[in-house]
Amino acid sequence: MKPWKLLDSEYLVNAPWLKVAKETCELPNGKVIDDFYTLWQPDWVLILARTTEGKWVMTEQYRHGTGKIALEFPAGIIDKGETPEQAALRELQEECGYGLDSSTPLRSAQNDTTSYLGKFPVNPDRHRGIFHVVFIDGVVKTGATHFDSTEDIESLLLSDEELRAKMADGTFNHPLQMAGYLRFLLNRG
Repeated sequence: MKPWKLLDSEYLVNAPWLKVAKETCELPNGKVIDDFYTLWQPDWVLILARTTEGKWVMTEQYRHGTGKIALEFPAGIIDKGETPEQAALRELQEECGYGLDSSTPLRSAQNDTTSYLGKFPVNPDRHRGIFHVVFIDGVVKTGATHFDSTEDIESLLLSDEELRAKMADGTFNHPLQMAGYLRFLLNRG
């Protein structure tokens, strides 16, 4: 199997938070597709943050795509020059007011030295964005939130049982975030 050959690309939307391109691609069999559309958004981090009491830090915020309030793990764009772990700590503080006690090391589901669980394509079919999953264990309330001007976020804490019940009843239904949680579970082994 061979990849497609990109013959031409034209941005139809070229904004900081979204790019839409119309691409001309040649398939390995020689067929040319004149109008294959791809999307790009900045890389972002999904934050699986668990408190010292073993509760998951969650957020609720309005999502205009669905027109509903969504239950989610905290997440955010990775700024230029940041690692996913640095972005996770920054976003967790900004969105939820949680962080690590200065004496608490980062931990992961795999071992005690890393919190990085991997990166995933947002949608391999048409989307060029990547999201990273970071697990941070033992977070505590460390201060106030600092929302961007477009954010209105409420934080809450859920036990494993409560989180799974919300997955089962459809209250928590973000497929990418559910995939990140599954990665955490699989890494726990």
